[in-house]
Amino acid sequence: PARLRRPGRLVAAGLACCLALLGGAGCSTARSPLPLEAGPLPRSPAPQAEPTPAPAGAVNPDGTCRQDGRPVRSTQPPLDPMPAPGRMPAGSRMRMIAHDRGYLRVGIVTDAPPAGLMNWRTLRLEGFDVGIARAVAAAIFGPGDVDDHIQFRAVTTSEREDLLRSNMVDMLVATMTITCERKRQVRFSSVYYESTLRLLVRQEAGFTAIADLAGRPVCTSAGSTASEKLAQLPAPTPRPVTRSRIADCLVALQHGDVDGIVGDDVLLAGLAAQDPYTTVLGPQAFGAAFAAGGRLDEPYGIAMPITGDTAGDDGFVAFVNGVLRQIMLDGTWSRLYDEWLRPGLRVLGRPPLADAFTS
Repeated sequence: PARLRRPGRLVAAGLACCLALLGGAGCSTARSPLPLEAGPLPRSPAPQAEPTPAPAGAVNPDGTCRQDGRPVRSTQPPLDPMPAPGRMPAGSRMRMIAHDRGYLRVGIVTDAPPAGLMNWRTLRLEGFDVGIARAVAAAIFGPGDVDDHIQFRAVTTSEREDLLRSNMVDMLVATMTITCERKRQVRFSSVYYESTLRLLVRQEAGFTAIADLAGRPVCTSAGSTASEKLAQLPAPTPRPVTRSRIADCLVALQHGDVDGIVGDDVLLAGLAAQDPYTTVLGPQAFGAAFAAGGRLDEPYGIAMPITGDTAGDDGFVAFVNGVLRQIMLDGTWSRLYDEWLRPGLRVLGRPPLADAFTS
């Protein structure tokens, strides 16, 4: 199996990769730093309400979408029993990753704290999505020094599917919403976080609803579901503005180029933590606009490639679902949630997925 370099020998390569990333290039060096805008941030309040589950509906012929427009969640049950770490089944995708290559390749959106960020004091990646990715790697290789067996690649929202199709990563843990269209291009795990659409504005602006921004510039990240939903709003609509990274939307807001930012609650909580003069509006901000059937839910899933090897793809998805089941039952998921998401989202009570795999 391929051997990865130890941390001390990776610092120079990691810093060079960081500079390349700031110039727009990708990075495929394990343990490498991420762009500066993904640095650790203080947490600040950002209201969030828990989504209400939608009723079941009929499924369309290709099995990706329900007739009411909601995507079909993962139908691949968790692998049971799970193999012991370091002893992956012969012929499986996990065996190839563990024994033939020696590391797991994971794409992560790097401008999305608290989902993914770089701790510049330790030169170690941190965040909710990063913790989920490390849990998958630990299930394959064992709980030792997991970062010796995981290679993170910084990705933008718009390039995620392309990286899977080109076999550049084994999976994406990148605040990626499960949608009908995406399910036709990639495989998804079960939902690992129930995100919801939100609106961020300047505190002194006086906006309380998306309708207040009719005709005004509102920013989303290119290729995001937020961008699609903004375009689907009934008239009169905001004027859509896209940026390659959600962090660039905050810069545009601070410069007065846009009047609001639409995105997932996790992403906007991270932006609000950077700028105390902003506020995140709750679901009531979209109430009237989505009364005609639009949806605020943004269910995150781990995305994996469709390789043409259906049995191998099914086995990998089942294994990842098994990992998610394990971490939700043993408390790991709740600890990640409490550390990274709960402070910024200010959600009280049980996490949205606390009972996801208990029945």
